[in-house]
Order: sequence, then structure tokens, then C-alpha cells
Amino acid sequence: RAESPVRARAALLPVGPDSRVPMRQVYEMFRGAATPEEVLRVAGAQPAAQFYAQLYLGLYFEATGDARRAFEHITAAAADRYASAGGYMHMVARVHLTLLQRR
Repeated sequence: RAESPVRARAALLPVGPDSRVPMRQVYEMFRGAATPEEVLRVAGAQPAAQFYAQLYLGLYFEATGDARRAFEHITAAAADRYASAGGYMHMVARVHLTLLQRR
């Protein structure tokens, strides 16, 4: 976010296999090889997968400068229905939402 999405992609560290749904697709999205729609599709109906898809989509859109979509997805991730699925990361989503609301 400090420079540009192109520079961030160039500096993205490689990761190994990740069996958590949809983390592989999230990485590919940040790399520029997958779309936000693919991340949501792969997340399916699993609450934990939906939570992480919403959280990382929000962070992705924030990093790429789309404040409206960032707010939409972070708001979804911070919803009470994901409290148990997201664990402590749900609290991260709620704190992040508070920060976005202050802007």
C-alpha cells in the first residue's frame, strides 16, 4: 500500500502448499493470478473459509485503493456470525473495521 500493487507483487514472498480453504486462492489473488470472485467461490459455505475470504478480500481491496469494497468485506468479516469461526482473527477484523470507520 505504501508504494504500489505492482511493487508489492514483486516483493511478495513465496509460500509453500497451504491446505486451508481459501488461503491458496488468497495468495494467488495477491499475486495477481486469481480474482476476488474465485476466492469467494472456493470458500463455499464453510463459515471459517467464508470468514477468511471476507477478511483477506477486505485487506486486498484496501491495499489496492478500493475503500468501498474494503469496507464492505471487512464489515462482513467482522459480523457476529463469524466470531467462533474466525477466533482471534475475528477480533482483528473488528479492530480493523473500527479503524476504517474512523477514516
